[in-house]
Amino acid sequence: MLLLVLIATTALPAPLKVRVLQREKPYEGWLAADTLTCDGAPIKASRIELKLKDRRLTAGDKLCDVITAEGGIKVTLDDKPHGYPGKLTALPEGSFIRFIDEVQVEDYLPSVVTEEADGFPAAALEAQAVVSRTFALASRGRHEAEGYDLCDLTHCQLYNGSDGISAPADDASKRTRGEVLLWGGIGLKPAFFHAACGGHTSKAADVFGEGAEGVGPGVSDTGKDGPACREAPEFKWSFEIERGDMAKGLGLAPEGHAFEPLRRDAAGRVLELKAFGRRFRGNEFMSAMGRAFGWRTIRSMKVTAEEVENLVRFTGAGHGHGVGFCQLGAKAMANKGLSRKQILQKYFPDCTVRVP
Repeated sequence: MLLLVLIATTALPAPLKVRVLQREKPYEGWLAADTLTCDGAPIKASRIELKLKDRRLTAGDKLCDVITAEGGIKVTLDDKPHGYPGKLTALPEGSFIRFIDEVQVEDYLPSVVTEEADGFPAAALEAQAVVSRTFALASRGRHEAEGYDLCDLTHCQLYNGSDGISAPADDASKRTRGEVLLWGGIGLKPAFFHAACGGHTSKAADVFGEGAEGVGPGVSDTGKDGPACREAPEFKWSFEIERGDMAKGLGLAPEGHAFEPLRRDAAGRVLELKAFGRRFRGNEFMSAMGRAFGWRTIRSMKVTAEEVENLVRFTGAGHGHGVGFCQLGAKAMANKGLSRKQILQKYFPDCTVRVP
């Protein structure tokens, strides 16, 4: 049974270190804040131009190894401002500027819920908040070798700082404040999510490889009316490509079967396959096809394929890796009146929800 337990906490956890503006690859811009420092020394100005020079950053007439900003933070790149809560650090990284936002998880979450589930009904937003909070806290050190915990891309969770936060997402984050999914009532492991499961979710270890941690045993969300996410545009899809083009995009010779499943899980997802004689893990193949032909081509590894003359025709169900929380399934359940507790019980029956 999924229990909702609230326990009062007084001490704030250490802030998350989130690399931001990574997609923009900034090499210059403007930084404004209530407080600015250069290598720990105060900067009198409240707005400075950032440029790379001699492997350091300019701040007015100073050269700095590290610039920090706190309070009212705005980074402007190409005349577009980006706001951030917490403390922002800027430092040189080769030919680019690296920005790290040190932010408390409760200040981080409203942006993530807005980006990942905007427009969803309240119960689905609340469920997303619990799942995203769990993922963030369980993923500390995900990019430890690079000096931060999380990025702001889909590889981690979409995060846009303090910009464009919707009131419903903010409210959902506050109503679930501190709540996380605990495996067996005590263990904190990543809670993954995806757009549409196609009727059945999968285990993290199956999809991501042996040793991968993640809550959720792999469950069916198909009822008497069919899968919960069946009305989603992503539920059924197809993609057609010429054999030669597919092989070229994958960097392979067009010899042998274009798509030969070797192993599927209980959900029907292809876990291992051969394409033109090369072995792939399922997610590896989906990523390789996405890089070569666009991320909405092979949307899920719950897929079959047939070869007709020189064409390869893929037919699939769902969108995303299929592990953990099905966002569009949760949306459909919330529209039917299910609470966040009931939705989370569906996708994470081996977990409890509580404030540790």
